[in-house]
Amino acid sequence: MTKRRRTRPELLPRTWAAVWAWIRRCLWHPQLLVGAGMAAVGVVFWVGASRSEAFRVTDVQLPLHSTLKIPASVIGQNLWAVNLDALANGLKTQQPFLKRVRVIRLAPNTLRVETVERTPAAQVRVGAQWYPVDPDGFILAKAGPVPWDALIMLKGVDSSRTPLKPGRENANDRLLLALRMAEQLRRSPVLIGRRVTAVDVGNPTQLTFVLDEDVEIRCGDEGSLSQHLDRLRAVLRSVSRHQLAVRAIDVRFKDPVVSPRM
Repeated sequence: MTKRRRTRPELLPRTWAAVWAWIRRCLWHPQLLVGAGMAAVGVVFWVGASRSEAFRVTDVQLPLHSTLKIPASVIGQNLWAVNLDALANGLKTQQPFLKRVRVIRLAPNTLRVETVERTPAAQVRVGAQWYPVDPDGFILAKAGPVPWDALIMLKGVDSSRTPLKPGRENANDRLLLALRMAEQLRRSPVLIGRRVTAVDVGNPTQLTFVLDEDVEIRCGDEGSLSQHLDRLRAVLRSVSRHQLAVRAIDVRFKDPVVSPRM
């Protein structure tokens, strides 16, 4: 008898031993049992919802005045089986000028499409036309023969290696440099109350920009722009205090050079 009692535990299958250990653990930690139960309910719900006729797509909501075209195959699909990312990417391909397209599910049978349009940050000249361009370098198709009043003109961005093309995102190094510079100037506290009208990156080591349409500011490269803007702060205060008529300010030097207007 003693021998049988000693060997009986060794005869228990390892699987049952593991199950018993799990049960004991759940008894000591009931949150594990609750979590497992919730997971099981979720799986049952998902399987049922993915097969239920009640969740067939019958309607797709588009933004007001949108001309996006929803693939016919979407209607009738199970709401939970629709690949939202693939659908959004396909819609964005139809209209590249959209910055972002998002598709969300609205149970029981509706998909809603949300779009974000690109916001112009500046403008560039391509050929004889001026085009708005967003911070990512996407040149919008809308163009005009004269510059737009509210947008900074980006100059010196032409490159034969990577010519600018409207209607797409451009990876032109000079264009991206000009956009970064324009954004830094826009955020600079030094230029509060002043308007930057043009940025020129024709020489990346000698960047320039124009204030209030007629005052040229000459800087160094992109890395030194913050330092040069700090120098510009004192110069602008002095110019304003003495009511000087200035044509250009060169802040590349420790003692900035001010060129008066003749």
